Amino acid sequence: MGIRVRPASDEGEAAKFVAALNIHRTNHIGFCGTDEKEIRHALEHGFSDSGFEQSFFVAENEGRIVGAVGFDIDSDEGAAEVWGPFVSEDLPFKKVAMSMWSETIAALEGVRTFRFFVNEENTDVSSMVESIGAIHTGRHLILRVQAGAVNPGNSQAIPAEEPHEKEFRAMHARAFPGTYLSADEILELLDDNHRLFVIPDGEAGVKGYVYTEADPIHGEGSIGFLAVGEAYRRQGLATALLQAGLGELFRHEPIREVRLTVGEENGAAVGLYEAAGFERIHRMNAYRLDLD
Repeated sequence: MGIRVRPASDEGEAAKFVAALNIHRTNHIGFCGTDEKEIRHALEHGFSDSGFEQSFFVAENEGRIVGAVGFDIDSDEGAAEVWGPFVSEDLPFKKVAMSMWSETIAALEGVRTFRFFVNEENTDVSSMVESIGAIHTGRHLILRVQAGAVNPGNSQAIPAEEPHEKEFRAMHARAFPGTYLSADEILELLDDNHRLFVIPDGEAGVKGYVYTEADPIHGEGSIGFLAVGEAYRRQGLATALLQAGLGELFRHEPIREVRLTVGEENGAAVGLYEAAGFERIHRMNAYRLDLD
């Protein structure tokens, strides 16, 4: 079997290959979806700071694509989220995956950190990343709620205004240090599809907040961040914020389902989401590989 690894040149071809595999738990990677159109849209619009053809690779055998791996690169951080590796189920995973891995990371410039988000049933990828020295950094749950399961409630949350920004910045830094979106980045994103709601404390104080992202084109929505200040916990504010966030997302008619990811060890958050109607759909393992 002669495996040839090359940069991908066709987003549609790559999306079709990934979608056909990622729908199965035994191949599932959490960074990319399962819908072919959604995956293609992601690859065509802003995938990786380095661009699609410099960040996505396929493996061929006798002219047939048998493997794929993508790197969603953050050039400022020198890090990448790894899409895959994906390997056709009729071929030996390790042989194809390791061939792709060794050739592709040599072609990446300035990337020293690789992050993996692997379904617990995807034992092939988990075994591979452990064999190359990746460190297990956590176990997470992907939860889902559908529009009909949501109780809108009577939320105290309101859209964030300029006087709330200072306290929001401080609370976000405390609740999510080093996260993928800073408070300033969230504030810059705000529009009709990216919303920030707060439960105010006076004119400028903030008891808690929720940030949501809607993608009506693909019928998807997500709760990005939710936090309540320490002095205001056990007052039902997290539930109120969650209801406000879900109400905002389901305001978009095409969105019929919302998913989120939460650390499995965070029992309080898991309980909050399940009480709001969320169900568990995937259990994921996170890994990190730092090159010397």
